[in-house]
Amino acid sequence: MKKKLPVIGEELISRFSHGELVSWTEMIHDKTGIILNVFMLESGNREFPCATVYIMGEDRRTDILLTNLINLSRGKD
Repeated sequence: MKKKLPVIGEELISRFSHGELVSWTEMIHDKTGIILNVFMLESGNREFPCATVYIMGEDRRTDILLTNLINLSRGKD
């Protein structure tokens, strides 16, 4: 049986969902993208909420912690 790990930032999971427009800063560059998937990432005996985001204008995807994202629009519920 797998032990339940503590979740850091659990309240963020309900704030983000598939299809929402988000922004964040990578180094000194502002980025904008669309959330493709929200998931939990296990690291250091904890779980962190993350999202796979399509980066607009760069035609690539990246995984980002939800704590780094700013929601620009809400997707359809």
